[in-house]
Amino acid sequence: MFLSTTRTPIALAVLTLAASLAQAQQNSADAADNVVSQVNVTGFRASLNSALNTKKNSDGIVDVIKAEDVAKFPDANLAESLQRVPGVSLTRGDGGEGKQITVRGLNAGFTRVRINGIEGVTATGASDINGSTNRGRGFDFSVFAAELFNSMAVRKTSEAAVEEGSLGATVDLRTARPFDFKGRTFSLGGQESYNSLSKKSAPRLTALLSDRWDTPIGKVGALVSAAHSRRTIQEEGYEAVELLSASVDGGFCSPLGAAVQNPASNTVKGIDAANCGFGVPRTSSTSAYNDVMSHLNNYGGTVANPAAGSGAFAPRIPRYRRSITEYERTGLSGALQWRPDTKSEINLDLMGGKFDNKRYDNYIEMISFGRTLAQSNGKPQSSIVEAHFDQNGSWDYGKFNAVDVRTEGLLDKYSTLFKQYVLSGRRDLTDRLKVDFMTGTSKSDLDNPMRATVQFDAPNVNGVSWDFRQNRNVPTLNFGMDVTNPALFSFAPQEADGTFHGQFVGRYLHTKNKLQTHALNFSYEVNDNLNLRTGLSRRDNNWTNVEIASGGNGLTLPAGVSMSSIMRQITGFGNGLGGSGVASNWAAVDLDKFLGVYNIECHCSTVPGSSYNLLGQVNRGVEEKIDALYLMGDFKYDVGPVALRGNLGVRAAETAATSFALINANGTLTPASTTHKYRDALPAFNLTAQLPKDVLLRFSAGKTVARPEYTDLTPSATILAQTQTVTIGNPNLDPIRAKTYDLQAEWYYAKNAMVSLGAFRKQIGTFIQGVSERAVFSSLGLPNSVLLGGGCSITGGTPACPTLPDTEVVVNRKVNTPGGPLTGFEANLQAPFSFLPGVWSNFGLLANYTHVDSKITYITRVDNPLTSANELLTQTANFIGLSPNAHNLTLYYEDAKFSARVSAAHRSSYLLNVLGNVAGHDLTTVDGSTNVDFSVSYNVTPELRLSFEGQNLTDTPLRYGRDSKRNDTLLYVHSGRTFVLGASYKF
Repeated sequence: MFLSTTRTPIALAVLTLAASLAQAQQNSADAADNVVSQVNVTGFRASLNSALNTKKNSDGIVDVIKAEDVAKFPDANLAESLQRVPGVSLTRGDGGEGKQITVRGLNAGFTRVRINGIEGVTATGASDINGSTNRGRGFDFSVFAAELFNSMAVRKTSEAAVEEGSLGATVDLRTARPFDFKGRTFSLGGQESYNSLSKKSAPRLTALLSDRWDTPIGKVGALVSAAHSRRTIQEEGYEAVELLSASVDGGFCSPLGAAVQNPASNTVKGIDAANCGFGVPRTSSTSAYNDVMSHLNNYGGTVANPAAGSGAFAPRIPRYRRSITEYERTGLSGALQWRPDTKSEINLDLMGGKFDNKRYDNYIEMISFGRTLAQSNGKPQSSIVEAHFDQNGSWDYGKFNAVDVRTEGLLDKYSTLFKQYVLSGRRDLTDRLKVDFMTGTSKSDLDNPMRATVQFDAPNVNGVSWDFRQNRNVPTLNFGMDVTNPALFSFAPQEADGTFHGQFVGRYLHTKNKLQTHALNFSYEVNDNLNLRTGLSRRDNNWTNVEIASGGNGLTLPAGVSMSSIMRQITGFGNGLGGSGVASNWAAVDLDKFLGVYNIECHCSTVPGSSYNLLGQVNRGVEEKIDALYLMGDFKYDVGPVALRGNLGVRAAETAATSFALINANGTLTPASTTHKYRDALPAFNLTAQLPKDVLLRFSAGKTVARPEYTDLTPSATILAQTQTVTIGNPNLDPIRAKTYDLQAEWYYAKNAMVSLGAFRKQIGTFIQGVSERAVFSSLGLPNSVLLGGGCSITGGTPACPTLPDTEVVVNRKVNTPGGPLTGFEANLQAPFSFLPGVWSNFGLLANYTHVDSKITYITRVDNPLTSANELLTQTANFIGLSPNAHNLTLYYEDAKFSARVSAAHRSSYLLNVLGNVAGHDLTTVDGSTNVDFSVSYNVTPELRLSFEGQNLTDTPLRYGRDSKRNDTLLYVHSGRTFVLGASYKF
């Protein structure tokens, strides 16, 4: 492996630097007096100006947020601050809080985030419909409070000296250091927030202490800061969970006298010509049933063979949901700085963060439409009484008999722990030769120690219906019974005929990321116009994921325990939701009381079903070793009246990714491991032309890579030995590679003002997506025993596993496919109204707009794995997560004492999934949204500041739609408005 000696020169450089620092101490006192301290940013307008100067002086296209610009925006976390940057859009998680960002339409997996120079990954948990656990490379900004950082930079163009791995942007976050301040600084802040839906208030506290001293060994500084907050968010709405064809899971119960009886006669379940089960007569309306079948036929099925169709889509589990999530966020940062003289500096940055969330979901739902007859007498026992379809083919009203109604409670506990240290330093060896180094580690551990789900059922209820005709987002769900009555629900073992009365499910999950970076850089100033830079680095990235499940339905409530004693009432549901006929109250699982009866979280033999299924565990990981070397030159020349500056260089990187997993091969956990290496040469060019009248013209070009997601690399597999089918990760995936081009004009038309317009293009050469194909089994990196069903030894025992070089299997996995272009343009305006008279000069405006268009060909289905590639079914669509249009607007006012601003952030609809019409849907989309926030503050004294903020003033909902033609509602939830009152003291 080239660059294999990376650690050795870094260690030597550190020793050399330390020795030279010791020598430099002799004259440190005189030299240190010449150090110019950084200007302390104290106001919103001043922080905007500082960020603008950084942008103006950069060589590439960089957008910056600085100092109190971060702390004073009305934002809950870092992601919500970053959405003010042109081209950055926010992806919100449970409760509406910002979680991840997309940059120029590219989702979080394509954006690298560095904290104090070291790449970091933070993972958090979420509800299943919002992506469950983050197991990928995407950075979850919700872990950190914005107050811990004093600058954020979004680098949208590549540079040879900047780590590769980003296709969207590289985001640099930096915590405060003591030399950022002129002297001793202490600040203390407190806030109290209130949410309009949860009716809960919560505290938020911040503190910072920094000082610096002149000592015999030079200037020394120390800083510590902390932020702590708690928040309770309530989210309410409707979920379909999934949308399934009427033919799926065996179809519905056919009417009396139907030519084809569905389901067929089965004496065990009591199915005959007159009944679809014991006590379940065939009550389907012939006209309603045939109406459903006719819509089913529009998608290719027939009345005689409805399973051949894929139309007449019904919600799999139509339900109302109330989620109450308690967040607790704690962050600490520390920094030590030593500056012996003007030529040397050592920095130690420390950071830790802990983000806990506990989400309690309660559902009232119709469960039968998501069950087969074999599972639990599901959909085939339900009769269609009434049906209606709208002009787009959406099944917007249905009434049914014999539907199981369920009340469900779920408690999900997640805890994310982040730790990081970074040691860095620099030394001017001569007036022209300089050296700097950096070494550090960031760790992120996500624990999901408890995911407990308890379900109580009321079987075979008649008169159950859903109705979207008055509101496409929030239907009227009629459960056909008094859902507030606990006595109508039951919890008992499954009956012999398959009737369910309830069950419980548990899970344990742990995801761990550890990223280490060691870097050494040299720069040599050839002359006033040219500076050469080179450096080398080693990165070790480790990701592991373990998941274990438990669950059962064989428990019976002990004598004397009634349903009412383990249930509670949900009340006041649906305020502000917008639906008509929404159930405002229902009897819900009281998980604490249930655990007092059966401790299903003991994972022990005394509670049947609570023990973890170790053979069913998911145990996998990826270890990446990345060696990189770069060479580049910074230049500046005058060509007539035009000043040119920029850089040109190339970065070479070698990646060795070792993927491993424990695979369940017919009851035996078998290890599998594969190593894949690839190299990339990545040129980068950035040019800035400074034209007359403060006009800058920038051009950038380069090659970039984005490495595959960890979950796509691991060789974990699901194997059907009988059909020779394998669903597997692909350890041999190459990265997504692209050529990028940027052109941007900026006009700094007045002091602290700027207007810019830019265009960009990313020509994506390789993409990654899932396909089905035939492959030789021995090429998959799996042990032969997996395919053979066990019973043989792979270590030389008896009998030995034979080699299977020629065995072909059907493989479902992610592969590299052709990409496509992504193009767009950005417009940005920063306009203080200083040209206006009097008090009007204190106003200002920030505005930006981004438009992006992409064309990716998605391989959606391989009907016959033996067909040639040109017979694949494909669909052309935008990148998943790309909003074609996004814009932000902030109007602000600031004088010596009073500051106010209102901000609006909009992103248009975007794709959540490309489904290819395989199951009758082409796309899953997320509706566009606009979030409006405000903030006002008043400086009572130079040290004391009072503030009042409002977040999500329009109570913007989150909606997922299914299929571009029908636009069926998959999810619709809202989380209310949040108001924050605060005070801060600084001296």
